[in-house]
Amino acid sequence: MCSSLQQSTQRWKSQCIYQILTDRFAFSDEDHSNAPSTGRMYLGGTWRGIARKLDYIQALGCTAIWISPIVKNIEDVTDYGQGYHGYWAQDLLDVNPHFGTKQDLIHLVKQVHDRNMLCMVDIVVNHMAHAGSGEIDYSKYCPFNSEADYHPRKYVQNYDDTVDCETGWLGDDTVGLMDIRTEEPRVQKFFQNWIRDLVQMYHFDGLRIDTVKHVHREFYPPFIEAANVFTFGEVFHGDPKFVGDYLRYMPSSINYPLYYQIRKAFAQLPRMSMKEFYEKAVLEARANIPDTTILGNFIENHDVPRILNMTSDSSLLLNTLVTLLYIDGIPIVFQGQEQMFFGGDDPENRNALWSSQYDTTHFMFNVLSKMIHVRQSLIEKFPDFCTTLSRCVYLDDYNFAFERPGCIVCLCNGGSNSNFQYPVSVSVEQGSVARLMDIWTEEIFEASPSSPSTVNLIVDAGLPKVLVQSSILR
Repeated sequence: MCSSLQQSTQRWKSQCIYQILTDRFAFSDEDHSNAPSTGRMYLGGTWRGIARKLDYIQALGCTAIWISPIVKNIEDVTDYGQGYHGYWAQDLLDVNPHFGTKQDLIHLVKQVHDRNMLCMVDIVVNHMAHAGSGEIDYSKYCPFNSEADYHPRKYVQNYDDTVDCETGWLGDDTVGLMDIRTEEPRVQKFFQNWIRDLVQMYHFDGLRIDTVKHVHREFYPPFIEAANVFTFGEVFHGDPKFVGDYLRYMPSSINYPLYYQIRKAFAQLPRMSMKEFYEKAVLEARANIPDTTILGNFIENHDVPRILNMTSDSSLLLNTLVTLLYIDGIPIVFQGQEQMFFGGDDPENRNALWSSQYDTTHFMFNVLSKMIHVRQSLIEKFPDFCTTLSRCVYLDDYNFAFERPGCIVCLCNGGSNSNFQYPVSVSVEQGSVARLMDIWTEEIFEASPSSPSTVNLIVDAGLPKVLVQSSILR
């Protein structure tokens, strides 16, 4: 990895990312809270709208945005709706006119940078899109306008078979995703030039690559080197060993292994024990992934149901959010989490944010904002916060506490009707006293080397705890 790419990667470790579906975030001119906010058609969100609402994202505390794909999509209206999400590409050399102009996109990224924030763009290199089962007019696609540019039409049957995944088409006869021959040198050369030009034209700081496991792995290193910015890959798989194999070819991945363990521990019944959560989400991940602090952590995105669709227990919800923000890795907040959106599968998990009226007084907006700002303060005071692996300081079937530089985080999956008490060991330097403060209650806990360096914690109603050095909250 070249030095500038390494620097980009290190910079992203300290970010808190806000994921945006451009079509569902904000209108260009003014708010329309009563406008349609769900469904599978274009609803009207734009890049100008995102720029207009950056104050909202900054108030939440996020330091970077990830925007959905920007290229021109097919215009067909299908039984699955339109390509409002951006993943049905037709022309890689033009932008999606529904979202604005090239100048609008340049303006957005400049506005982001003027706030000392970063901008990540979502890209697709695996496929283009075709509506229906009929004959394909290849001439309308750019630049891959020949049948020879694609693998034969054959839909993926076995998602655990590498060859099937890398050569088969995603989708179906309603919308088929035409699998590009990314193994061919001429195709690779195009993509390397394309991504270099895209990053330079718009000054993107990072990439999220869609459908990573459907492109052969050797494609990625020269592609990412050409981009020369930090890159997440979407390796949609829950096995950390499977994901870890891809990290030999790219800097990072969206952390699906952690996501599935969070679901099992906090959102699904019967809930797994916290001992099993620690074993699988932490230890097993570390055994198979070279650096878990570089993974992109999430509990909601555009492809999975909202957590509130799986559990209505407020204590369990808060525990998932604390896990997201404080466990090893880079936290990603999906638009609407801060407003307690509760949609299930696509498209209900993609409802437009304007229906919330961008309410910065919402309880969850303020809870998330507090946790994000505390996290960013810890990063500022402790430069090794983002690179030091967490250390388990207590573990039982319902509770898992871990230490990171400057803080102790206590998770509980007992739910709102549970109460616990247990001791937690605290790292204390010789000759000093550790003063830890609960970020919610501002209760002070002290520990020193001359006495047992432990604090006794009482968990009420299954709520999580975040204890930080008291100076952080001043």
